[in-house]
Amino acid sequence: MGRDAKGRASLRGQSGNVTAHLESDALILRGELRLRLPRSDLSGWRADGDDLHLLAGDLALTLTLGANEAAAWVRALDRPLPTLTEKLGISASARPWLTGALVPDALTAALVGQRAHSLSEAAMVIALLDAPDDTLAALHCGQAAGLPVWCLYRKGRGDGPRDATVRAAFRAAGWKDVKACAVDEVWTATRYVPPGA
Repeated sequence: MGRDAKGRASLRGQSGNVTAHLESDALILRGELRLRLPRSDLSGWRADGDDLHLLAGDLALTLTLGANEAAAWVRALDRPLPTLTEKLGISASARPWLTGALVPDALTAALVGQRAHSLSEAAMVIALLDAPDDTLAALHCGQAAGLPVWCLYRKGRGDGPRDATVRAAFRAAGWKDVKACAVDEVWTATRYVPPGA
């Protein structure tokens, strides 16, 4: 999805210059008005001249983006959101090997009928990082198999590994982070590819 535009936002009797970011999970406004609206709450979008009108729950938001950009945002909003299965690249020909004990419900649904039965038949590793040692275990699993690794970890603060810790460990081993996506409200994921991939 990923659209960015500069314009003017009007909401609840306030208006200001903003940079609007449309992501797969949210509409984010930065600038004189700051707001994050879950993508699932957006509805009723339409372009009217230079303006994009939409509802976020019971809030009416107008973004003045210019006629071409407003129309492009309507087209982007009309596209169905990708499923977690699609975001992770899981398919019958690209099955994942799963490591870790705690599996979020959203991931369980994305894996239905698509899990590899052994590491040798997997196209990727999905590593659930819930404890401090899980990051190195995921890295070693990916190195042993020579496969990309999706690292899933909790958003925000907590006891498990954080994004910076995971990134530092994988980058120190020569791996590159190439993609990220939200799994659900609690979990996020980053894809790492081996050196030379």
